[in-house]
Order: sequence, then structure tokens, then C-alpha cells
Amino acid sequence: MVNVAPNAPNANAGRGASAFRASASGELSVVDVTSFFSDSASGGVRTYLTAKAHALGRPGIRHTIVVPGETTGMEEWEGATLARIRSPAFPFAPAYRQLVDWRALSDVLEAVNPSVIEVGSPFADPLLVRLALRGRRVPIVGFYHADLVRTFAEPFVDHAVLSPLRVILRMTARRGIRSIYNRFDATVCASASVARELRDLGVEYVHEVPLGVDLDTFRPLAGANGHPLLPRNGVPRALFVGRLCPEKRLDVLLDGHSLLPRDERPDLFLVGDGNIRNTIAGKARDGGRVTLLPYVSDREELVRMYNAADYYVAPGPGETFGLSIGEALACGLPVLCVARGAGPDRIKGSDAGELYRHGDPADVARGMREMRRRIGPETRARARAHAERTMDWSVTFDRLLALYDQLVTASGKS
Repeated sequence: MVNVAPNAPNANAGRGASAFRASASGELSVVDVTSFFSDSASGGVRTYLTAKAHALGRPGIRHTIVVPGETTGMEEWEGATLARIRSPAFPFAPAYRQLVDWRALSDVLEAVNPSVIEVGSPFADPLLVRLALRGRRVPIVGFYHADLVRTFAEPFVDHAVLSPLRVILRMTARRGIRSIYNRFDATVCASASVARELRDLGVEYVHEVPLGVDLDTFRPLAGANGHPLLPRNGVPRALFVGRLCPEKRLDVLLDGHSLLPRDERPDLFLVGDGNIRNTIAGKARDGGRVTLLPYVSDREELVRMYNAADYYVAPGPGETFGLSIGEALACGLPVLCVARGAGPDRIKGSDAGELYRHGDPADVARGMREMRRRIGPETRARARAHAERTMDWSVTFDRLLALYDQLVTASGKS
């Protein structure tokens, strides 16, 4: 295994594509492999890979993205080559599939001759990549896109009888994280808080690479304070965009919202789809100022929604980078965020956000009262300025390519 210590000096950083070691074909061949990709559902990994495909579409770099699909085949996608491998659907998340065919993956790797491989999902994919390489030495990076403890290990139930089970699941997940990610040549994460957690768990060679936002698309729109799906009823409008699933802890958000007297509640709009949609729909029907809206795929429509809201809510404690938080800030929205995961890193220094304690509905209610006082053009201007200062995609991929260069150099692959 070839490892590169975090923050190791790199003389080639920032010198462009010509500074990077090439594959035998005369170019840097970057391969992403992930099962966290869906054609029918949006997600942070898909957004990241879209931005990465655009950024790596330059002379001297060949970018291939390998994902599961209904059928096997290759196509051009966002400036990269998208290789789909026929794979089964996840039983409880039919919008997603899991890579299983390492021989088909091996065929793709043979064809593109990778200089470096980035693995974006932690379950079967790392093993499949090693089988597919058939003993060839290629640097492998693991990107920690999902908080395995809070997203997959903890069942969100309150019954005291299940407390020992939660403890066992957390311990198992932590051991799994250490085992999986210490087999990579480097582990990348997108926030300082996640980097600290990984190091505390015993993961070595952790590199922080904060993710960016498309600042040209996600932007304030002049005079855009209305939207037909987000009517103004004389109260603040709070917006959530994302998957409707247990790990987002929408239950805590909704419980906190319901603690406020009706005339103090914001109109809360939840945009997305997921396996708890019916549960949330019940709350939306009770007249409690909660509106459930369908998943929005059109980015300009989403920008109009962000602009029509007064603030954004980010309740997921397992966020590893919080792309929707960045999108909201870029559109000029202040953010009410759970004080756990990557969210606090996203809003730190913005003077356009408020944190509430994880699992505390009463503190959600306090935060909503505070956000009502923050609404205004000055706060919106601070939110946008913070996004412009801290969320430039070019910085993300300059750092990532510099890490790739170090790994390829250390491996002797040229």
C-alpha cells in the first residue's frame, strides 16, 4: 500500500494538468467507482460527480465514472465517460443499485488503464475494485461520503429496550469504518468535523477537501420573493430540500415546529421523496403549517424555491458535506442547522445561521424563533458572501488533483 500523509508538501499543486503524472496512454486516467448514484433520485454524490466531471474535462485528464445500472454500457455524461454495469436494486431503496460484477468492472479498468481510483461508497465497492484490479498496483482513494454510524448503524427509535442494540450497532460501524478506510491509500472527507471523527476512530491518512457549490446557478434572483408553491401567508417560510428518510431526523424538526404556538410557526416546506413520505404527509394534512412538495429535478426551479424561502433548515446529523446547505447559502438563505455533522462547518463564520442541539425539539423551536429575527436583506447578503468566500468548486478539485498527483508519484505509476 502506498500512503500519503495529510498535508504533505506538493510542489506540483496548482500547476495545472501538465503537472500530473500520466498513465501509459499519456494522460492522467481518473476513475470513480460508486454505488451511491441514481438516475431517478438526486443526491450529494451525484452532484459531486457532476461538478467533478465538468472540472476534469480538460486536456491531459481522462475521467471515467463507474456506476450500477439496469443494463451494461458506456456513454458520455457531463464531459466524462459514464460506465454502467448491470446490477441489482437495493431492496429498501429501489432508486439505487449495488455493484456486484467485479469481472465487468475489471473489463472497464482494463479499457481505461487507471492512474488513480476513487471509491465513493463503502460496502461491496472497495472489495470489488481490488478483485477487478487482479493484483495490479493502482492508488485507491476512499471518499467518506456517508456517515456510517448515524446514517446506517443507528435505528432511530426511542424505546429504552433497544438502547443496547444501538450501542452494538455503533461499535460495529466504528470498527467497520476503521477497517474499510485504512485499506485505502488515502481517505478524503469534506469537512473538518468529519476529519476529526475519522482520526478519532483510528483512520489514518485523512485529507479534508471541502466541496463547493455552483455559484453561477445557485444565486440570488433580483425581486424573487414569491413562488406559486411557497405562498406568503404573513409568516416566515422555512425550506428543506432532500431525501425524506429517517437519517435526516425530520422527526426532530417537525416535533420542534409543532411545539411553537400556531401563530409563531413558520410555513415549513419539505421538498423531496423517500421512504417516510407517507408519515410526513400525515403531519402535512393536520393543518400544522407543514407542506410536502415533490422532488424537483430542474435546478433553475430549485433556485427559484430557495429564493422564495426566508430560511433553510438542515436537520440531518449525519451530513458529511451538506451540499444543500451550500446551495441555500449561495442563494442568499440563512440556515437553521443541527449542531452535528458537517453542517456547522458549512455555516461557520457566515453570521447567517443558527444551530440547535441534536435530538432536542425544544431547541429547534428556539432556533425557529431566532431565525424569525434574522430574516432580512442584510442576512441574505451575508449568506451569499460566505458562499462566495468558502465554496468555490475550483478549490475542491485543485486540492483533489494535488492529492492524486502525490499518490501517483509515490506509487511509481507513470
